[in-house]
Amino acid sequence: MRKNTEAKNNKQYLRYPDREEMRIIVGGGDAPFQNAVVGITYPFPDYSITRTEASKTTVFEYVLEGEGDIFVGERHLHVTAGQMYILRANEAHTYRASSSSPWKKLWINYTAEYVSPYLDALGIETSSFDCPQAKKYFEEAIRMIDSDGARREICRHIADTVHSVIDLAHTATRGVREVSDGFRIREELDASLYSKLSLDELASRLHISKSNIIRIFKKNYGVTPYEYLLGEKLETAKLLLLNTRLSVTEIAERLAISDAHYFSTLFSKRVGMRPLAYRRHPK
Repeated sequence: MRKNTEAKNNKQYLRYPDREEMRIIVGGGDAPFQNAVVGITYPFPDYSITRTEASKTTVFEYVLEGEGDIFVGERHLHVTAGQMYILRANEAHTYRASSSSPWKKLWINYTAEYVSPYLDALGIETSSFDCPQAKKYFEEAIRMIDSDGARREICRHIADTVHSVIDLAHTATRGVREVSDGFRIREELDASLYSKLSLDELASRLHISKSNIIRIFKKNYGVTPYEYLLGEKLETAKLLLLNTRLSVTEIAERLAISDAHYFSTLFSKRVGMRPLAYRRHPK
């Protein structure tokens, strides 16, 4: 494969016709990274790259067209157009284009000591993300490194681009995590239908702060955990009133509502009639 090389303004351009273009800028000094490589991969079916645990480079890539596969240990990620992925430094991985629909992608290979601790702090693992908005950041990085701007300004812009891409991944990761946490909260609430469960207990079980429990659950289900559990208890009370001979006091006790008078008042307020009236004439 023929390679064309040229140098300009402390940048090195490598062009592999019909396959890849890359721009290399060495950092150090006043730059926040050791080096950065920004490029474009054009579709070719035999594209494959493997890195070992010794690699200090973090890879940020955005797929414009086609698809491909990433293998990290026993994990397999299939990535398609509109998705971004991050491959962490010091983590062995292989990624390759689909032979039938090879990808076209934009990428930044970034070597900086602070990146891994930063990703750790944000809880970002090697993964793929649905981030179509990331495309503009990769395109801007290529435009910037192709410009005649000062080296210091280019280095700063590349670093800012990486930080923006990481922020998008963090937002996507947090969204997925919050859906998962919301489900876990709901499972705990459902399991507490016939018992008492305080917010303090829930926070302790799930290792999530009380304020975050309320925020995450309301974001996912539209109500607070208290409102959800209370609603479920009252729906269960309706079923018990209609399908058992349990007294109002016994139903209240079964639902871990110790005060039968409070239960009757609450039922009346929420349902529109008192429990025994509902048993006679359900609506």
